[in-house]
Amino acid sequence: MREDDCLSALHAAVNCYLSTLETAAHALAEACPPVGKPYEQRLSRLRARLAFDSGREKLEESRIEAARELSDYAHKASRYSEQERAELRRGLTALEEIIRTLAHRQEFYGERLRRFATEIEKERSAEAVELHVAGLFSSLESMSHEAQSLLKKTRGEMAQVETRLEAIEITDRATGLLNRREMERAIAAVQARGETPVLLMFEFHQNLPDEAARQAAERLTSHFRHHDLIARWGERQFLVLFQGREETARMRGEQIVPWLAGRYQLEDGAVMEAAVEFHLTDEPAPAGAGSLLA
Repeated sequence: MREDDCLSALHAAVNCYLSTLETAAHALAEACPPVGKPYEQRLSRLRARLAFDSGREKLEESRIEAARELSDYAHKASRYSEQERAELRRGLTALEEIIRTLAHRQEFYGERLRRFATEIEKERSAEAVELHVAGLFSSLESMSHEAQSLLKKTRGEMAQVETRLEAIEITDRATGLLNRREMERAIAAVQARGETPVLLMFEFHQNLPDEAARQAAERLTSHFRHHDLIARWGERQFLVLFQGREETARMRGEQIVPWLAGRYQLEDGAVMEAAVEFHLTDEPAPAGAGSLLA
């Protein structure tokens, strides 16, 4: 095979690999959105890096990283699915109990109403009929109160199920980045290895609407490597778990701030001017007022 043909075949193979990475990244996000979005972002950043440098060493590194990301995704998606099923079963069991209670009480009140109706048919005294009618209305009022109480209980149970499901998600719903809870787990894993995490905190001077937060997330992810973890830490804060030295992280943060600040186009056509500051930390403080607790 001629050298030109070899280069052409290699180029085609690399393009196929890059295309496969892109397809896999999108598939992860679509298969399990509460888990997959950060993996989509990291695989997309890995693909972007390879597009600039697809030498043999980089390809081998990317293969190892992609395999690790897919394995980690499979583990977390499986765990999420199991917990989701458990929470849904728990919620359905509670709702079934509410329905059984409702059916029992409806049967009880139905029997009372039939008895009142029978008694009213038999009575000739207006005073006795009036008493039965009063009892009838009392039963109807009790039925209404109990139905409202069970409806409130049903709504409360549904809200609890939704809250518990949110608690097992690893992503921020608005941006698709890791949420605060998952980033805390990642930081704890670094510390458990006896290492000091290098953390870059980017903080906006104002709260961000969802569309501005999504744009900020896109700007951030485009400036970090695939293995740097990025999280939505609070309403105004983004945290990056940087894989490298503090000096490099500081330089990267200073370079990114001008890109992160500035104009954000909102969905209603308005433009928001955003100011941002950043600092390095090894122990991020709790997100402030207006922070996301997920």
